[in-house]
Amino acid sequence: MHTPARLRSAAGVTLIDLLVSVALSLVAMATVLAFHRAQLSALQDQARQLDLQTSTRAIVELFAREVRRAGLDPGCTKKFAMLADGSATQVRVQEDLNSNGALDPASEDITYRIVESRQLERVTGATTDILLSNVDLSGSRLRYFDGGGVELLPAPSLSAAQRAAVRRVRIEIAASGAAASPMRSMPLVAYAATDVELRNRFFVISNTCL
Repeated sequence: MHTPARLRSAAGVTLIDLLVSVALSLVAMATVLAFHRAQLSALQDQARQLDLQTSTRAIVELFAREVRRAGLDPGCTKKFAMLADGSATQVRVQEDLNSNGALDPASEDITYRIVESRQLERVTGATTDILLSNVDLSGSRLRYFDGGGVELLPAPSLSAAQRAAVRRVRIEIAASGAAASPMRSMPLVAYAATDVELRNRFFVISNTCL
C-alpha cells in the first residue's frame, strides 16, 4: 500500500522538544515573577515614603501645639518651669492646662527626645509613646533662640539662664530609611520642621504674673 508523502514527512514531538519548551516556559515565568516582585517592592517603597512623610508632619504639628502652651500658668503660681530642660536631642516643657495650680505628670509635663538617632519619643509621666522608630534620625535636632533671634547653643544642655532667655524653639526632623526595591539606590527620606514661639513667656512678662 502506498503511503502519502504528507504522512511520511510528518514529524512527532521529541523529548528534546519538550525539555526546550519547559525551559523556555520556566525562563518566562521567572522573568514575570521578577518583574512583579520589583513592582511590589516599588509599591511598598511608595507606601512607606508616604507614611514617613505623613508621620514627620504629624509629629511636628503635635510638637508645635504642645510646646506653644509651655508655661501656661493661669493662677500665676510659678510652681513649675516653662522650659525644664533643653538640649539638641531633648526638650521638656511644663504647663498648667487645668488651672489647678499643680502639674499633672500624665499631661502637663511633656518631654520630646531623640534616642540614639534611631527613635523619637514623647514622654509624659510614666508613659513613653514612640512617635518614630527604625529610621535614621541623625540629621534631626532641637534648636533654641532668644528674643533677638540669637541661637542659644546647649553644652550639652541649656543652662538655667539660657532656658530663661529662650523665646523660640525649633524642631527639625530628618528621617531616612532603606528602600525595599533593589531598583532604588537612594534611601527613603522625609523632612519636616517648624518654629514654635513660647507665647506664654511673653504674656507672663507683659501681665501682672511677675
